[in-house]
Amino acid sequence: MNNSRILLKLVLDEIGLGGLDLSVFCERLVLQKKIYLVQISGLDLRYRYNWYLHGPYCPSLTEDAFLLKDELNYDEDYKEYTLSSNAKDDIERAKKIWKTPENVDLRYWLELLASLHYLKHIAYWPGDSGTKERILLKLLEAKPQFANKPDLVEQGWQQLNQLGLLENRTLE
Repeated sequence: MNNSRILLKLVLDEIGLGGLDLSVFCERLVLQKKIYLVQISGLDLRYRYNWYLHGPYCPSLTEDAFLLKDELNYDEDYKEYTLSSNAKDDIERAKKIWKTPENVDLRYWLELLASLHYLKHIAYWPGDSGTKERILLKLLEAKPQFANKPDLVEQGWQQLNQLGLLENRTLE
């Protein structure tokens, strides 16, 4: 097991995804979005995201997760390592980001938050930077499932804003 997958395993354990059930799509989606949010919290795991059907997606993270799942059957090197206190602090900040409102599905919420952040800070906007109006229009164009949830979209925007993630790319 290489160092990047050891780190990934330690992070997954810390965020409650250490079991790595990759056979279920919703679990892979949660993995993608939580790692994205961990990274914008300041812990750079060196995963770079593209826009995909369900928002930000990193093919190399999926590849590493499947390799890690296979390696866990015979390699327990990760047990010799621990996360630094700084890494744990970054993860705790990420947990504040994805604090889910009552009666909202975690997958839905994570997809909304990661998509809003990505559209604000990573998506290309010709001319000026993306305004809130343009970002929300693009979100609804790409993800019509949020069209009938304007209050939830606004709540997601406000959550990112309160944490400083709309003005800044990360929480470092």
